Amino acid sequence: MSLLEPSADAVRPSPEDAVRRLLESARERATSVDMEAAFAWVAEGRLADDLVADWRRLGEEAQAELSRCWKGRGLLEDGTVDQDTVRYGRIAAAKILRDELHELVPLAGKAVGWCEEVREGVIKDIGRLVRERRTEFPSAKAAPLGELLEELQRARARYVYSLEAYRRELEELSVEERRRQDFRLSSASTSLEEIRRLSSQGFELPIARLLERDGYKVQRTHGGAGDRGADVIATGGNGERIVVQCKLRRAPSAAIGAPDVQAFNGTARPDHDATHPIMVTNTRFTVHAEKAAARYGIALVDSTALRAWATFGKPLELT
Repeated sequence: MSLLEPSADAVRPSPEDAVRRLLESARERATSVDMEAAFAWVAEGRLADDLVADWRRLGEEAQAELSRCWKGRGLLEDGTVDQDTVRYGRIAAAKILRDELHELVPLAGKAVGWCEEVREGVIKDIGRLVRERRTEFPSAKAAPLGELLEELQRARARYVYSLEAYRRELEELSVEERRRQDFRLSSASTSLEEIRRLSSQGFELPIARLLERDGYKVQRTHGGAGDRGADVIATGGNGERIVVQCKLRRAPSAAIGAPDVQAFNGTARPDHDATHPIMVTNTRFTVHAEKAAARYGIALVDSTALRAWATFGKPLELT
């Protein structure tokens, strides 16, 4: 047998063992700079991978929350769920969150693409450094990783803040809803059905009592001949002088038009020195009436606002 031929009993080293020995030998010769560079390159690759995963996760979470937001708002708007007294507040809160998420979801999608591009750039640049036997770190393509990381932190904080604000608003609305329902069951509550059965003068008296309940001093509880459009007059501790004209309608579809608003505007301030002229009805105001009221600075209380005020105990908000 030739000395150059291995015996059958000889154990040939595996390719993995050979590479391992080479790596161990290289590690023994490596300087601290070499080791630090190797660690930095591995960390860059992992950071790039983590950023891709984190941005994708944020986008998925925001998209799921956006879908829930759309579904919840749809149920409120189409009447699938009970029409609670704060539904418009819930809808408004959902819209704010929806608008925020509408910006965040596409941002996350774009960021995933940017991170993937940066990751490929980092990998190529590390390969170049290895081929050129250079130990620079971080790699030339690593700088955008820091920018994407900072942007991710800002986006995540913005997402968390928006969710917390939305949930806090819903909780406050739930508390308000429970308070209103408790008031509705009390003897102080007056329903729109009860109001509709009143006479015109009978309608004015509850409005006066509502102002008293809100802390104002009532000077006139009902109108009459020569009242010049002022059915109820009340004053407040901050110089408010509230002049109210009441418009009771039997038919729920009957609306108060612009001519009534214009007539009231002609007397509320010139004749009664109103600081807060208000028109109250148990039905609604036409679009032209609303435009005229906005032009003249007259507050309008329609059936929805009257229900909140009389039935659910929400104080009248003076503007």
